Amino acid sequence: MKRLLSAILPLLYLLFLFPTPRLFSAQAEATVSYACILQEETYFYSEKNERSGLFTLPKTYFVKVLSTETDYTQIEYGEHGADSQILTGYCKTSELTFVDYIPTKPYLYKTFEITYKIEGATGAPFLTQITKTCTYYGDYKIGSETYAYVLQEGKFGYLPRPNGFSYSENGEYYERLQDQPTSAPSDEKKDPKKSSSTPVQTTILILLCILIPLLAAIILKSPRRQPYDSEE
Repeated sequence: MKRLLSAILPLLYLLFLFPTPRLFSAQAEATVSYACILQEETYFYSEKNERSGLFTLPKTYFVKVLSTETDYTQIEYGEHGADSQILTGYCKTSELTFVDYIPTKPYLYKTFEITYKIEGATGAPFLTQITKTCTYYGDYKIGSETYAYVLQEGKFGYLPRPNGFSYSENGEYYERLQDQPTSAPSDEKKDPKKSSSTPVQTTILILLCILIPLLAAIILKSPRRQPYDSEE
């Protein structure tokens, strides 16, 4: 028993000296994933069918991936705020470009104002018009007309897209794509400590997996009866 302990204690010491590989780090980091909208007219669907398309998502921006199937991917779009809400729905899986990082600015935040004129009002103290702020989510085309899917005072709906309305594209996807071939390999070469495992760590882990069950079996095994010499 003492010999077995003296043999395994150095291995335990090496295990603490050289931490084992992060076996579950990749799984933990993969719990949150995103996809970029790069195709034209990528629809946000309320259900997993083409008849439930609500609007086309802004190109070059991202959606948060909740679950992926062959035809449709469940996603989230937008953030909770004073004049914005999170929408949960679906996109066609084939129309998404999945990424392995968390975008700095995944969603488009763009507002515009719309003014309603009140007919029959003749001036003070009567209001002749009222202005509302709308948060833009995407477009919906019917024939030659384009409508904006917006959030206004907590309610979603469609409004004619204002003339001259536009937004800046998100260049993060293309910027990361350009940096990837040069920065990722060089970082790994400069800092080898970032590697998730080494041959020594792997060898120690394998030895422990073999020796610990063996030690447990020996300890729990019933002692054999000592042999004796037969009487002459």
